[in-house]
Amino acid sequence: MVRAVDAGGDALMVGSPRLTELTPDEYRAESGLDLGRRVAAGELSPVHLAELALHLASAAEPAINAYAALLPERARAAAVEREAEVRAGTVRSVLHGVPIAVKDNMLEEGLPAGKGSRTSPDTPATASSPMVGRLLEAGTVVIGRTTTPEFGWKGTGISPRTGITRNPWDPARNSGGSSAGSGATVGSGAVPIATGTDAGGSVRIPAAFCGVVGLKPTLGAIPVWPGTVNENLSHAGPITRDVRDAAAVLALTRGPDARDPQSYWSRPPAGDGGRRLRVGIVRSPFGIEPAADVASVAYPALDSLVASGLADHHEVALPAALPRSVFEALWVTGRGLGFRDLARTHAADMDPGLVRLGPLAQEYSLADYYAALTARREFNATMARLLDEWDLLVMPTMPLTAFDADAEVPPGGEADAPLPWITWTPYTYPFNITGQPAVTVPCGLGGPTMPVGVQVVGPWAHDDRVLGYACRAQDVLAHTNLRSVAGPFDDIPAGSAGTVRAR
Repeated sequence: MVRAVDAGGDALMVGSPRLTELTPDEYRAESGLDLGRRVAAGELSPVHLAELALHLASAAEPAINAYAALLPERARAAAVEREAEVRAGTVRSVLHGVPIAVKDNMLEEGLPAGKGSRTSPDTPATASSPMVGRLLEAGTVVIGRTTTPEFGWKGTGISPRTGITRNPWDPARNSGGSSAGSGATVGSGAVPIATGTDAGGSVRIPAAFCGVVGLKPTLGAIPVWPGTVNENLSHAGPITRDVRDAAAVLALTRGPDARDPQSYWSRPPAGDGGRRLRVGIVRSPFGIEPAADVASVAYPALDSLVASGLADHHEVALPAALPRSVFEALWVTGRGLGFRDLARTHAADMDPGLVRLGPLAQEYSLADYYAALTARREFNATMARLLDEWDLLVMPTMPLTAFDADAEVPPGGEADAPLPWITWTPYTYPFNITGQPAVTVPCGLGGPTMPVGVQVVGPWAHDDRVLGYACRAQDVLAHTNLRSVAGPFDDIPAGSAGTVRAR
């Protein structure tokens, strides 16, 4: 822990005349690190920040339906404790007193996890997931639990437990998933940071659709527990207002935990020593061109990065075919067999798409599965060789902008595919197959009303390189920085924080 001190060395006292109260717009314009710095300096009260976060989150409900549960009493109590610590001269981390939200498939001790399913019991967790526990130890204040589709199985925000989560830029549109509520609430401005999980794009899809930053670290960099039925695809990572916030969360939450043996594989390598990076610009990943409204924004953003001189940029093409059959084999068998017994007794209460995976999984033989593993190894080797040649790759994050909120695929999409959601996410799930780090950064509005992002991908374990470049890219693209939605979610009086699904 560090002490909050002023220039003269005296401990600062929250409650002093130096304390500032922010308007909603001022609050939403600050990064999590900005807020944490001002808390540590004695300028902002954690209680005030928690109230702002609860006000904005409540105001956006039920229009976007980002929360499985708001936790006003619990958040206020935690904020009072964090404020008392600052009064005593102690600050736990750079995010001390900063409001956050937690995806409802992660555990927090003392609370149930709905996981987007009607089949989940309301039994309080006896321990926290590593990412959540470490953020709590860092002094953050959890204001609520964000929505997810059932067991995070798909890329939209439609859940039998919580209904439809909507995009804060246009509630008629999709928020993306599976970290649906996390993307929506950060995009609305209620919190600067929310946790997420990503096994096929579930952090990056909602971050790109909602105009914010989403980091999928290297597989295992942030431990995942409880484990999933697709643990060799499943990452934990943050959705944030700012790339530097994502870097701060990674620094606070990375590192081994015996509950996730994969977390021992992803130790950071030595730094790049200030050398100039070679960055490949990929305009049409896997030969798939983005839609016109994405290209009209992403391509100029890529051109701006090239012109900026941040690195030696060159146009490249990915030397591998889209590994759709590999992902389908891993996902259908993992989810289909993993939830088969549950579906046998609770199918009527479950997402029909998830239930459908059970019979589809039966169609795969053991030979089919091992053939998919062989193909995965070949794909991973090809991408590893590419990233021996190039330090980073930069490309659009999604080939399209957010579509209808109640749809599983865009108009004309493959609704009958085994996994409908991967038919419109070809730029994200391949990097779960490889386990590489990837971050999406907003770069403007396409259409011109819906957010578009660019994705930075790096070699295994080079998360710091990915984030370092992404921070500078964010600065280059600052004129397109969306930060958060302005407008319809502000007009609520002080003290009226709602209790939508409050616990």
